[in-house]
Amino acid sequence: MIYLAMSTPLGLFGAAWPQERQQFGQSSGALGLLVLAYGIGRLSTAATALPILRRVPIRLANTVLCVLFVVADLVAGFGRNFVVLIVCFAVIGLLTGALDSLGARFQTLVRNVGSAGLMFGCYGLGAALGPAMSAVFSWTAGFVLAALLALIAALLAVRPQVEWPDGLCEPRRTARGSAAKSQTVPLMLSLLAVAGFCALEATTANWSATYLEGARGATALAASLAVSGFWVGITLGRLVLGQLRWAPSQILRVAGVAVVVTLLLILVLPSSFALFGFAALGLALAGIFPTLLSTTADRVGRSAAGRVSGQQLITANLSATCVSAGLGLFVARLGPQVIALVLLALSLCALPALILCSRLQVEEPPDSDVHRIRPPEHAP
Repeated sequence: MIYLAMSTPLGLFGAAWPQERQQFGQSSGALGLLVLAYGIGRLSTAATALPILRRVPIRLANTVLCVLFVVADLVAGFGRNFVVLIVCFAVIGLLTGALDSLGARFQTLVRNVGSAGLMFGCYGLGAALGPAMSAVFSWTAGFVLAALLALIAALLAVRPQVEWPDGLCEPRRTARGSAAKSQTVPLMLSLLAVAGFCALEATTANWSATYLEGARGATALAASLAVSGFWVGITLGRLVLGQLRWAPSQILRVAGVAVVVTLLLILVLPSSFALFGFAALGLALAGIFPTLLSTTADRVGRSAAGRVSGQQLITANLSATCVSAGLGLFVARLGPQVIALVLLALSLCALPALILCSRLQVEEPPDSDVHRIRPPEHAP
């Protein structure tokens, strides 16, 4: 529920901005400023799980962050000042980064691809609801829905019946000599794969509506629904991720190749296919980040998993912010047709790192899983 709530605003500004920008007296390229504000905020708190958990219980942290989400969503939805909107998205980014960091810490210890798929599937569902609400109703209605979901998440998180697990706060450890050296290659490959595909996911979500309207002649309604379709594809893919009988390595390889093929088809086939092609792209992207996150310990070892997980989140947010915000400069100079070319280039650059990541497997002692925690039975 927390991931559902925090992702609903994410799909809104990319899908609704081509029409809503007139209410703020801004150009299409001004979307880059919103993306930058959100990205900087999210990047600032992307690795805050352990500092938070050393000070307050996860129950209190999740509850307070969700309540603050309610306030930020309502101000963004009802305000009509562009500067205030930028501040709101920076705050939403800060809150999202903190909640995502707590969720990633949880998944790094659980190490369950199915659980990660369910959690990030809810993230995709929320991101699909936002554009759908803005297309059918209005920008304000989308943010009101986001605030309502955040309120429900806060009420669920604070309930004493929710059995949050112990052991989320690991002791501080420093890697020694050969161990630290042996993690360098897996770490760099992990960061490259995460950077490429997270930037691809964020850039697609933020700019696909602009591409469809400006370069392919789609209507505003069709473009917004295509963005929703992209997030529906991600949602469905992540919800069924735990049901697949494939090994994580196979999921990564098949998904990476499928992303490249889908982007090629979006570029060369007619506009009608492009509208549905983004749903297929979401389906192809769905399993990559949850699988990379939940198998972090398999690549770098359990003792380094918490640290590397934080580095992966920082890298994911940094790449998503830089690429998505920087694309605004290219769109202003070269036009919206450049968007699909940038997406394809991203996928081609990230694919080799992803394939190499799928082949990494660290050897650990047989008793290294003794302290692995189990997921709570009733977590929201």
